[in-house]
Amino acid sequence: MHHKRIDRILLDLDDFELAASKLGINKDEYQKEFFRYVPLGLFASHSLIKRLPEFMQQFDENINTCAQAQFPLSKSEETQILDRLYSSAKTLLNLPSLVEEVQISNESPLSEPEIMKRDQLWIKESKHVGHADALTMLDLPLSKVFKKWQSQFKGVVTELILTDSQGKNIAISKLTSDYWQGDENKFTKIFKQSKDYNFDSVTYDASTHHFQVQLSFPVLDNNSHIGVLILGVDVEKALHSSNEKSN
Repeated sequence: MHHKRIDRILLDLDDFELAASKLGINKDEYQKEFFRYVPLGLFASHSLIKRLPEFMQQFDENINTCAQAQFPLSKSEETQILDRLYSSAKTLLNLPSLVEEVQISNESPLSEPEIMKRDQLWIKESKHVGHADALTMLDLPLSKVFKKWQSQFKGVVTELILTDSQGKNIAISKLTSDYWQGDENKFTKIFKQSKDYNFDSVTYDASTHHFQVQLSFPVLDNNSHIGVLILGVDVEKALHSSNEKSN
């Protein structure tokens, strides 16, 4: 590539940047385009399945424990995702109804034991179709706004969660696995930095078979953080859509 004998090459970005550094090559001279993340897979023989007929089901149920450690987005990947979502997310954050709902929730704080109780009940009920608290929240006007806003991104945005200053759910675009976000990086880190957004680490979502990242924004009232808006982002779809726009 350095001697312009190769037009294009497919390889891991970290490997390319490491090789460029060792060879003294300016990596920024090359145009990079995201292709895909590649999770490891498992192939089972017919004889194994015949001998252990429940093996694949048990493997699927526990595949999330096989995932590699979480990893951060590269700076260029962050930039591409922000180019796709930042402006629209900021417009959503400026909705008067969004700020008002956070303010109302903050006026009724819960004790830690009560939050834990509600969170445990939510997690338990999330396994059932008739999850009363979640269905009630999904029917809120702001949740419906979230669902409509999310639909314009054609799968790039997988969910929206609005929390108050304690990390309690206020509005959601889809059923969440828990009620309280206050102990997770997607909530806590946004309060500890000056930037007006935060990317969590990339994780592999076993239920959707996609790599996901959480993008958080502070909800502001007179420049004070009063809550957090969290976007679930399908990393591969986001980066592919960025490639399509640049092409």
